[in-house]
Amino acid sequence: MNHPDAYKTLSEGSEGDYREKGSKFFSYAFPCANEAELKQQIQALKKKHSSARHFCYGAVFGIEKPEERSNDDGEPSGTAGLPILNQILSHELKNVAVVVIRYFGGTKLGKSGLIRAYKESTQLSLSQKNKITKINTSFISVSFPYSATSGVMNILDSKALWEIKNQTFEEQCSLTFSVPKSEVTYALSSFEHVPDTYASLV
Repeated sequence: MNHPDAYKTLSEGSEGDYREKGSKFFSYAFPCANEAELKQQIQALKKKHSSARHFCYGAVFGIEKPEERSNDDGEPSGTAGLPILNQILSHELKNVAVVVIRYFGGTKLGKSGLIRAYKESTQLSLSQKNKITKINTSFISVSFPYSATSGVMNILDSKALWEIKNQTFEEQCSLTFSVPKSEVTYALSSFEHVPDTYASLV
């Protein structure tokens, strides 16, 4: 989708399984908007893989000003978290995290081997068909008399990406709709010519 507010993310979680010289690398990619969600996922994975040695991750939080996170969790510096993060960035994903869990197989892989293993493991989890394009949106509230319903709905119906989230139709009506971030100013001004109608950013 060629839209200024469009971004790519994951619709659901996906997994990868990579083996290298006896070591097992299990990767888990999932939608993730902040560090609290990431910590929750890691705690769940630690229960599932209670005997694993390393829980390394990379993540990109946020849409307009994305923040990057990575953690080697005991692996040599730069051999785990950064390769994971770089794969997320190469797929141009946002609000996504990948955790790679390593079971040591008894043979050291060396720095180059670790980098390759974490990269390949992450790639496996990100190669699934669960990438989607979303629109970064804001919410606008509109208050209007019942007599202005037709004028308000005509405006909303003319915009494919303006989506009503909730609405109340009484003597005094109200509704809330989502709008792409870049269209907020235009959306607010669109209702100025409708009598007794007031629009504001939620």
